[in-house]
Amino acid sequence: MEWTCRCGAFAAEVDIRRGIRAVCYCESCRDFARQTDAGGTLDEAGGSDLYQVAPEEVRFLKGGDGLAWIRLTEKGPARWYTTCCNTPVANTMPTPGIPFVTLMSHRFADPDALGPVRVRVHRRFATRRVPDDSAGTGALMRNFAVRALRSRLTGGWKRNPFFPDGAPIAQRTAAG
Repeated sequence: MEWTCRCGAFAAEVDIRRGIRAVCYCESCRDFARQTDAGGTLDEAGGSDLYQVAPEEVRFLKGGDGLAWIRLTEKGPARWYTTCCNTPVANTMPTPGIPFVTLMSHRFADPDALGPVRVRVHRRFATRRVPDDSAGTGALMRNFAVRALRSRLTGGWKRNPFFPDGAPIAQRTAAG
């Protein structure tokens, strides 16, 4: 399924067959949305709707040279965004060794096709009560572990568009 930035200069194709949809209520996800002028994409409790896949499930169609990334905390994820229109794109680890990509669900061509939210994490940081209709962090971690192990065993983790040849596609920028 196609994922595009607000202005259309960046596009990616994502195989959504093995991913998981989650909503994260952590302050860092909220800060990232606000810093990229995407605060309106947060749900009523301040949650960021995400779709997590293995890196080999993502292929850049155009505009990969227009990405940048920040880390809002020293141990936090690499948070990727477009430089053309400041659209938040994805979260990864700052190196390709731990294979995961979590894309912002709101820019998929058909977010409903991602299926229902299966996991809600960091509920304690929500700005209001959130439904207890999904699994928690443990389920997300189990799903990630299975996907990461498959990615490592098959070598798929080496096909990470954010880290071609093992190095980030873009330079890290200062948080703020």
